[in-house]
Amino acid sequence: MRTFPSLFRLFAIVLALVALSGCSALSQTMKASPSLMNAMGLADYPLKDLERKYTNSESRWLEVDGVRIHYRDVGEGHPVVLVHGIMSSLHTWDGWVDELRRNYRVIALDVPSYGLTGALPDHLDYSDETLLSLFSKFVDELELERFSIAGNSMGGYIAAVYAAQNPQRVAKLVLLDPIGYPQETPWLFDVATLPGIRTLGRYVAPPLLVTLNVRDVYGDPSRLSQENLARYIHMSQRPGAKSAYMETMIELKRRSTLEVPLPFYRIKAPTLLMWGELDRWVPVQLTERWKADIPHLELIIYPGVGHMPMEEIPYESVQDAKAFLADLASTPSSRSDAARQTSQGISDLERLLQGETLETPEPVVESELEEMAPLEL
Repeated sequence: MRTFPSLFRLFAIVLALVALSGCSALSQTMKASPSLMNAMGLADYPLKDLERKYTNSESRWLEVDGVRIHYRDVGEGHPVVLVHGIMSSLHTWDGWVDELRRNYRVIALDVPSYGLTGALPDHLDYSDETLLSLFSKFVDELELERFSIAGNSMGGYIAAVYAAQNPQRVAKLVLLDPIGYPQETPWLFDVATLPGIRTLGRYVAPPLLVTLNVRDVYGDPSRLSQENLARYIHMSQRPGAKSAYMETMIELKRRSTLEVPLPFYRIKAPTLLMWGELDRWVPVQLTERWKADIPHLELIIYPGVGHMPMEEIPYESVQDAKAFLADLASTPSSRSDAARQTSQGISDLERLLQGETLETPEPVVESELEEMAPLEL
């Protein structure tokens, strides 16, 4: 009975927001929409097309509790797991992955409910406990004994709670604008969870709302590329995404005012807290709560930046992360030396098989050893 009034109310809100934001948001939305039905939020984006567009040769899949998790696993060395926030995907870390993979094994996943992992099966709910359980089982399946985690927004909350519960396994922790403490919810949550709209939103999700939302989480919306915006819109139209997004917003809205005991004081890992000064989703003032609970914490605040520093200013933020993680890095030179030794060994073997005689280095006699400078330890 309330479908048409709710639909009218939803589009009235959208039109009001368009009027406030100007026509650029509408133009960006139309460019990212493959059809008029998609632009109206009435159609899904076919899963096979999404997977074709947003996977590559490094994409992997792992089933955990009936959830088919999409992830990428690149590089060598100390493992660093990257956990994104709500309504995002592993692609938000692309700028970080390109840098970190040179010295680390980097694992980025599409958090269950989002990206190509998608909605949860019926036997699972959208509670914090479920997401934490899935994350814990995911890293167990990858046999990660000791590793570092970087998490943004809800991903920061997952990372922080996991680090508090598993201090022996987390070497270092990087948190970017994490949620956790009570706060006012973003405007999108307030609109989406209005009576009537929360039901309608499971079936109709105008991508213009996605555009306005993503622009809102950037401190400087001019930094938002059309490619990044298109990805957010496309992922929001993955089959099952509308319902999954709504369930998440309802859950986060419910817990936003709850003052419940949080385990962050148990975190033992050295922690780097990154925050965009212009974060309109999770206010920078909450850094004081984190500093009070985690005494061994470093804080970097980025002027002019919003809720996702790793996406808005990827190069600057990843340099800070690299400096923080530096003592865990494997050196490119050592890997290069190993590669050269392997290559030289293969070359020597080929020459032996061809009947060549390899030159043997002359032995060092004892008198020569005495003339050598002692090694400095």
